[in-house]
Amino acid sequence: MLKFYLRTYFSLSAIILFLVGIINFTIDPLWYSKGNKLTGKNFSFNERVSKTNLLLNSEIQNYDCLILGSSRVTLIKASSFKKQRCFNYSFSAGRIEEFVEYAKYAKSKGLNPKKVYVGVDAFNFEKTPASSAGIGKIAPQPAYQAYFSLDVFLFSARTLLGMSPDPRYYNEQFESELVENPPTFKPEFYDRQKPGICDRSKVKEYQKLRDVFPKAEFVGYVPPISAWNVVNETYFRNLTDCDLQAFYQVSKIFNVMYDFSVPSTVTAEAKNSYDGSHFYPKIQQKVADTLQGKNPTFGIRLDRYKFPEYQEIYHAKIQEFLEKEGKIKVATRHNFKQ
Repeated sequence: MLKFYLRTYFSLSAIILFLVGIINFTIDPLWYSKGNKLTGKNFSFNERVSKTNLLLNSEIQNYDCLILGSSRVTLIKASSFKKQRCFNYSFSAGRIEEFVEYAKYAKSKGLNPKKVYVGVDAFNFEKTPASSAGIGKIAPQPAYQAYFSLDVFLFSARTLLGMSPDPRYYNEQFESELVENPPTFKPEFYDRQKPGICDRSKVKEYQKLRDVFPKAEFVGYVPPISAWNVVNETYFRNLTDCDLQAFYQVSKIFNVMYDFSVPSTVTAEAKNSYDGSHFYPKIQQKVADTLQGKNPTFGIRLDRYKFPEYQEIYHAKIQEFLEKEGKIKVATRHNFKQ
């Protein structure tokens, strides 16, 4: 009798494991193969693993351009850069320390870009518990280990049910698209956060990144952020001047650096973003055009200004936005010494 139960148990386990593997390999939620073969929609369950798999499955030596950044940068399409063949290695909550390690890993696999675009987010210069978080192993586990597991099966099940973890997904070319009916951004002012702690020591990490590909041209940019977010997350928290000086220091490390976060008609329009932090494809195209020198009216090119001039322009734009919103000088400019 015991043999019968054991035989039945192992037979059923094998059948379940086989079915789990078949479904996972078909949906391919971690991009070990060609992605979701049923609907063509690939969700961002683990972009670090998925994009590493995508890179390893590509003809790496054919890429001459690398894009690094956080989720704000995942929305920019590699295909927007017509003169290069770019690989967008951006992922959610990506920090500069990770970009250094992922760049080293990509280089070890044969990537040798002539141009590197880097999203520079302000949160890299704020001291937080996440700042000291370690970087996990980059090389993905073998597909057979990942796909014969129930953990990944949950990703497949969520894909089949259309339960994307974000208001965006990746199409069959693994470029970001927005889900149908994304959230509506409802901007508001709030001053409920604690003052931030400035930490510009992370600027040196950008030099480390540059040193990974010393012959490449580096183009940095501060992604667009809604003007409300700029006021709430940095200005009200006494971080604006810290961020501006950090951005300016990074601009001295890179060849070219743009700042699209400065309040403008683009970032002060709520309809251009679904959450104030991630902007729609038409705005991402503007960013891509500017980075390629096609749209000089959007953002600020830092190397064209001295730091005090850049600082003055940025503060003036914040004040202009606050006045337009009926919040005249709700916060004073904070004393700041370079």
